[in-house]
Amino acid sequence: MRIFKKLGLSLGLAAAALAPTLPSVAAEVTTLRFSQWLPPGHYIVTEMFEPWAKEVEKVTEGRVKVEFINALGKPQAHLDLVRNGVADLGMSVHSYTANRFPLIEFAELPFTTDDGGVNSVAYWRTYEKFMMDAGEHKGVKLMGMWTSPATVIFTSREEVNSIDDLKGLKLRSPSPLFDAIGKALGIVTVNAPASDSYEMLSRGVIDGMYFQYDQLENWKLDKLIKTTVSVPGGFGKSSQYLFMNERKWKSLSEQDRAAIEKVSGEWIAKDFGSKWQAAEQKAIEKQTAAGLKTVRIEGEALEQLKQRLAFVEQDWLKAAEKKKVDGPAALAYFREQIKELSAAKQ
Repeated sequence: MRIFKKLGLSLGLAAAALAPTLPSVAAEVTTLRFSQWLPPGHYIVTEMFEPWAKEVEKVTEGRVKVEFINALGKPQAHLDLVRNGVADLGMSVHSYTANRFPLIEFAELPFTTDDGGVNSVAYWRTYEKFMMDAGEHKGVKLMGMWTSPATVIFTSREEVNSIDDLKGLKLRSPSPLFDAIGKALGIVTVNAPASDSYEMLSRGVIDGMYFQYDQLENWKLDKLIKTTVSVPGGFGKSSQYLFMNERKWKSLSEQDRAAIEKVSGEWIAKDFGSKWQAAEQKAIEKQTAAGLKTVRIEGEALEQLKQRLAFVEQDWLKAAEKKKVDGPAALAYFREQIKELSAAKQ
């Protein structure tokens, strides 16, 4: 008996000594399915979404991962796909369903800033301060918003030398904002997502489009475009957003939600916006060196253009009033943020 007691004691001590070295039960991992409709090699995917996914995994210590899957629907359908839980995460362009988002158009106004990074951070701060409670993104968790750099007009025509030379041309328009600008300038607008640009331009369905320089190569348009028309601050911007199914978001632990918040919101605006701006600058230099003709509207012609397009801001102020948002205060804050952020970069 004494032997068995000693043996039991010895086995117990051995088990205790070995216990710390035994593998612990693996922590549960939540995988978020991101329905991705952009081309896999598009730099928005490789330089923005994929690095963000790695940040999410890092800040949650591996408990939350993002899996990119093939698109489960058209770009404009992604808000509802995510809202209904078909996918956990998605990205879209606000203007693809513009009637749902009248308030975001202040960030797309013309003549504000050429810098997409500056515009994106000013956008997020303003929207968060004045409009986050307006319910525009009801049903999803808004992870972040950002805008493109300044939008220019590209055309396959070489003989364009002024704003008036755009009259009668058919341009692909991504939103009601650009529809309105086009109408004021005598342009025929054709609504279509970016993914349709090449086919429409190559077949002569359109004569050009509102876009950014970096998108020429991304959508293989660089060989088709002959002339660029630009204005200081751009003809507008393109607002885009990243969102998560609300139920999926709430299913995450409080700890992981707090961690992900640190790499969302303004973090996304700054990271995505500044990366897009850097890509735009490289594209401008490359396209200019390749001989792309650029018509820059300045001086008296610019002042006249601003007067012709002044209604765009007034229309937004009316939309903001309907939503019970202090439009004048929001625009003043937005422009002050642009001024401060621009000065900080110098």
